[in-house]
Amino acid sequence: MRKIYTLFLLIYLFDIKAQEVVKDTLKLTFIGDIMSHGPQIRAALKADGSYDYTENFYYLKPYFDHSNYVIANLETTLGVKPYHGYPQFSAPPDLASACKKAGINVLVTANNHSCDKGRRGIHKTLNILDSLVIEHTGTFESIQAREQKNPLVLKRNNQVIAILNYTYGTNGLPIPRPTVVNLIQKKQIKNDLLKVKQLKPDLLIVFLHWGEQYQHHPNKNQKDLVKFLHQNGVRYIIGAHPHVIQDIVYNAQTDQLTVFSLGNFISNQRTFPRDGSMMLELSFVQKEGTDLSLSHIKVHPIWVYKFKENSKWHYQILPVEKFKHKPDYFNNNKSYQKMMKYYKHFQTYKYENLSKI
Repeated sequence: MRKIYTLFLLIYLFDIKAQEVVKDTLKLTFIGDIMSHGPQIRAALKADGSYDYTENFYYLKPYFDHSNYVIANLETTLGVKPYHGYPQFSAPPDLASACKKAGINVLVTANNHSCDKGRRGIHKTLNILDSLVIEHTGTFESIQAREQKNPLVLKRNNQVIAILNYTYGTNGLPIPRPTVVNLIQKKQIKNDLLKVKQLKPDLLIVFLHWGEQYQHHPNKNQKDLVKFLHQNGVRYIIGAHPHVIQDIVYNAQTDQLTVFSLGNFISNQRTFPRDGSMMLELSFVQKEGTDLSLSHIKVHPIWVYKFKENSKWHYQILPVEKFKHKPDYFNNNKSYQKMMKYYKHFQTYKYENLSKI
């Protein structure tokens, strides 16, 4: 009988110890390019002259509600009238408001469209995001602001998450002084990483705007930059810009993850496979005395459904898993078949294998 009691005591103590080892968990969701083409702006325009983008994100809120932070690439400036799509983007502030309402609470702003509306565009974008209490990084009002706010530091409970964001360029447009746009420059990145090291965050994410548009796999420059970042202590890299999804590479031995491109989150690019993308959920655990480490990867395919109703165009981002068995939801079979075509393309990447950490 004593042996049985001893065994139960050991199991109980082991269970307590196991609970003490795992300190906390964190879930981050990453989504791709938030674009603002002209047809999207016109679709959001209401009869009273205001704009409403709420329906774009209607089906995603349940996914976002399970994450501590939802992080996206804002590939437009905000608030500079007249609002305009390609090639130099400016969207109504209501787009950012709808993002916040849906649960998107962090936006990276360094991309090739950062300077589309000059200094005014950068200033207004940052001011609008601040007014909505949306965290952001990548562009700054001045060098002094960059010194204070780069990296972006998110604090949750006792956890510290640092985010750095860089772009390959700004479409040849000059970066208007005194504003700053973080560029992919190895010397500057090294200096930033030294600063991050001093902060001793539990987690560092580097979000890059890089690669070649519409290419389904990363190029040599992307791969070389990944090596450089890994050599300098970066474990988690998230990418955007190609407007299509690309490979995800995870090394379980080193706990290094590279997501080369998340694709378009929402846009008016209707050419396959630019009409779809993915949501990436990363779960982290933290053991006593260690940094956060990746415990689970989940990838959700999404597709932008554009349809006409009552003589007006509408955009909805659909989680494919939820709608692949609902052909009757679509106003025509052609739209449903387009979504399924994208889903088959998504499956060729075999992302499901990554979830087995």
